[in-house]
Amino acid sequence: MKYIAKAPLCLLLLWLPLLGQSAQTLIIPHINDGGGWQSVIVITNTSANPASATLICHSNPDITTGNTQPWAPPFLEASSTAGLVLAGGSTLFLHTMGTAAVLTWGWAELDADAGIVAYVTLTNRVPGHQDDDGTAPAVAATNRILVPYDDANGFVTAVAVANPTAADQTISVGFRTVEGSVALGSLPLLPTLGHMAFVLSQQFPVIAGHRGLAEFYSATGNFSMIAFRFNATQSFTAAPTYFQTGPPLITGGTGPYPDPYMYNAVRPAGGGQ
Repeated sequence: MKYIAKAPLCLLLLWLPLLGQSAQTLIIPHINDGGGWQSVIVITNTSANPASATLICHSNPDITTGNTQPWAPPFLEASSTAGLVLAGGSTLFLHTMGTAAVLTWGWAELDADAGIVAYVTLTNRVPGHQDDDGTAPAVAATNRILVPYDDANGFVTAVAVANPTAADQTISVGFRTVEGSVALGSLPLLPTLGHMAFVLSQQFPVIAGHRGLAEFYSATGNFSMIAFRFNATQSFTAAPTYFQTGPPLITGGTGPYPDPYMYNAVRPAGGGQ
């Protein structure tokens, strides 16, 4: 046991080029580093045989447009994230440095063999405040995602969205409150390989003070998303997002929505504009 604890990383991880096409692409829709934040990406090989993976990161320096650029954040455990090979039944932890004064954020794709799974943990360290963590799995992108949201009694829900495709996407959004009221709108155009992060009720003031379900949908491609629930002290936790396929479910209901404004459009429950 003592020998295993001191074994060098190379016994777990081999640096080899990937051969051929990866079996799957998993999306990590949000990574933070610097400005009090650190991210840990945990990659696990669930199979009995060695499996390959390559992690490709994109940073989002322009939050107004969602455009990204290639990003190679340094990790404590690895000098490169290309051509990672994990032994059967093993796990690799990749910690960003977390020491930069300025926050950099973005998203990542993990091109991997079958049997590889992964998740990300985002940690916020604020002086005088207990550390907060939020964790979310890396999953394949899809065309429809459901997000329960809470914007009442001091809570807010924030999301980050990544577009891993080679085309710009328009993502529509539907909201249904717990009372059954419905509002419809859309996000600003999300460019190819784009990324955006925002508080739901700031982007869509119509939901302020309400709880309910948000549905994000693209008719032209797939995307990925992570959600966070913040309380009044700014402590947070990751909130579940449900990856679905097919046409949207939130298209109508009963009763008028109590706020006549929305980012793009408002539709009273039951139809009409």
